[in-house]
Amino acid sequence: MKNIGLIDDKDKSRRAFMLKLKLKLEENYPSWSILDSKPLKEKEDYKQWILENDISILIVDERLDEERLDDGSYVNYFGSDLVKELRTYFKDFPIYCITNVEITEKLNQTLHYFNLILSRQKFDDDIDNYLNSFIRSGISFYTEFKKELSRLGELSNIIANGEETPENIDEIQSLQTKLILPHIVEDIKSREEYLEKLENQIESIKSMQNELVKLLNMK
Repeated sequence: MKNIGLIDDKDKSRRAFMLKLKLKLEENYPSWSILDSKPLKEKEDYKQWILENDISILIVDERLDEERLDDGSYVNYFGSDLVKELRTYFKDFPIYCITNVEITEKLNQTLHYFNLILSRQKFDDDIDNYLNSFIRSGISFYTEFKKELSRLGELSNIIANGEETPENIDEIQSLQTKLILPHIVEDIKSREEYLEKLENQIESIKSMQNELVKLLNMK
């Protein structure tokens, strides 16, 4: 997961900003890419978008409701609304706000949800240092995710072999919650039921592991 996600409703501004970041990434961080998008229709749609596109850093504008979506509608949320939604799923995910609008009271109230809030001018004036800071946070998130996913695989094998302990069960539940995977060990009434749930869900874990191996081999 070495992608930066950029969300802004203004196509011209977003694409110009994306090009500027892309040139910097190619120069200094060639293993990183950037994906840009108009705001998604609903805040709840971002969880899947982030996971499917291997996003490790998200940059959002505050005003996301000024230009129409492709279907002619407008979104009914700001960047400050979106970050609160995302924090219910992604506690440690690097999220930054870079905006042309004034830092409003509404935006200030969500300061603790963002890693950082910056004006576009301030970011542009010191782009190398800010981008370096963003990438470091993304690498930290990526590295921790990789370690946790590997541990999830180890625990899955332990459980599949019938060698689990209560501590293992607690740990895998915690990892599943953090990695946004469906639970496979809740309300277990029997060994058979437990194994059935494990079998039904183990493929999603294996799939994530396979994708991670592919990503690592691409380095």
